[in-house]
Amino acid sequence: MQTICPRCADPELRTVTTSPVPGVWEVLQCPRCLYMWRTTEPARRTTREHYPEQFRLTPEAIATASEVPTIPPLRG
Repeated sequence: MQTICPRCADPELRTVTTSPVPGVWEVLQCPRCLYMWRTTEPARRTTREHYPEQFRLTPEAIATASEVPTIPPLRG
């Protein structure tokens, strides 16, 4: 199992949910950058060494982010 967040390298991960069939997959989330992934996704989504460098975050980048985008209103 992945031990650090692929995006920001935080070692503290949360299990959000698990597969209906025990042991098949889990959905994990990083509490620092809020990245979420299913454990069955490819390495480019689940491991730090394969996660695209241009999308990696540092604690400094997270702390100095100008704003978190808002969720747009639902279309009518």
